[in-house]
Amino acid sequence: MRKFCGCLLAGLALLGCAERKTIDVFFVADVQGFYFSRPEPRLNNQIAGGYGILKNFLLAQPTQNYLLFDGGNWFGSRAEGTLSKGAYVAPLASEVPFTVGTLTDKDLVYGWPAARDIVKQLKYPLVAANLRLENQIPWPLHDYQIRTVDGIKIGIFGLVAPWTKDQERLPGLTALDPIEVAQQMTALLKEKEVDAIIVLSALGLADASGVNNTALATEVEGIDLILSSNQDSEAPESETIKNTLIVYPGSKLDSVGHITLSFTQNHQLRKMQFEDMPLLKETYGEDETIANQANQFLSATRKQMSKTLSHAAQEITTDLNAQSALGGVFAQCLHKFAKLDGAILNAGSIRSSLPVGTITEFDLYKSYPYGDNITFVTLKGAALTKALEASLNAPDNFPQIAGFSVQYMPTSSGKRITRVTLDNGRIVRPADTYRVAVTDHVLAGGFGHEEFINALEFKSTFVEARQILRGCLLRQKTVEVPSTKGRWKQVS
Repeated sequence: MRKFCGCLLAGLALLGCAERKTIDVFFVADVQGFYFSRPEPRLNNQIAGGYGILKNFLLAQPTQNYLLFDGGNWFGSRAEGTLSKGAYVAPLASEVPFTVGTLTDKDLVYGWPAARDIVKQLKYPLVAANLRLENQIPWPLHDYQIRTVDGIKIGIFGLVAPWTKDQERLPGLTALDPIEVAQQMTALLKEKEVDAIIVLSALGLADASGVNNTALATEVEGIDLILSSNQDSEAPESETIKNTLIVYPGSKLDSVGHITLSFTQNHQLRKMQFEDMPLLKETYGEDETIANQANQFLSATRKQMSKTLSHAAQEITTDLNAQSALGGVFAQCLHKFAKLDGAILNAGSIRSSLPVGTITEFDLYKSYPYGDNITFVTLKGAALTKALEASLNAPDNFPQIAGFSVQYMPTSSGKRITRVTLDNGRIVRPADTYRVAVTDHVLAGGFGHEEFINALEFKSTFVEARQILRGCLLRQKTVEVPSTKGRWKQVS
């Protein structure tokens, strides 16, 4: 077990520190579809993880007077989480005595109505103080909660990472500045005379704006504990900034973060200690009811994953640094769906080739594991060329295109596009207007694909790229690989 300590109010003397009260806080986050027990590589392939072992772990605690928090990020890229759009969350998580939870922007990938249906079924409240729908916190979310344990009042609020580039997929839903909201919430909770403040933060890792947990701890006075989610890392982490302890419990629900809060007799928070506690079946056993429910979800998922979509006469390969056969197939599928001037995918989203022979649902998920939606963008020819040029210069993330071809030349400062020609023979002109289909990942920056946000108009289809690819493969008895020759042509 790993232990991390953050000491507060050092130098307290003659305040009865020996006679202190402690509160146990447990925290899980970024389940990402790993709701079941399985051999876990991080834990030497011991059987671990899942809600069933978590429930037994909690029953094994010496006191049941604890606080248990859920950090959200339920879907992840695994088929077990995404195929059912999170149908497992309410039935399984509600079997565990969570105190309060939050959600992340990734839990909104299917839109707010789908997320709301999950939240309504949960038996514990979710807090997201900076989310707004028509200027109100979306029902049934809350801005904060207060819980009293052994006479000590704990204030809890949640924060969701703001999005700025792809709000079309969440019409009417916005995320306010988390620093400003956190300052307001800490002031409010202090007025309510809480003894400690806990933030369920889905801010994740630092983004271009610099808004993350470090900024939160640095700029907002009065936060004692930040429970972090939305980091997609298997390793638990902890650090202390000023008087704030920041804890990330690791993803995949293979362990639980345990934070011990120590208070003096007059309810002053003196010390916080964090340890990573693996959820081992050998140690705690597994709740049979939850295990049976999980197996039913797994069985349904695996049955769907074995479904045949199409066939391939040869392996259809991918390439991070060039237009690939599979990139051509997928981009062509999106182009046929959109019926626009073109379609663009980033190579980094295509994670593996499609095999020779039978292509199953599982093969598609391995190849394209992300829940990206497709957005139609309208932009001037000059902006389209600039966006394609930025994408062309993105390392290990070559743009996969359909509907047009591109000529480019190498220069001392990078590759420069000299001509873009549509498949109908029209040359793209700077002042003319064009429409292309992109994934919301590309629209949001996509590791180098960062210029499409300068479009004139955005129209979200609210349709997943993988849903389009699935239908496209189903319509082909044998996958037709379009010629990629000439899509990208280097000229001198």
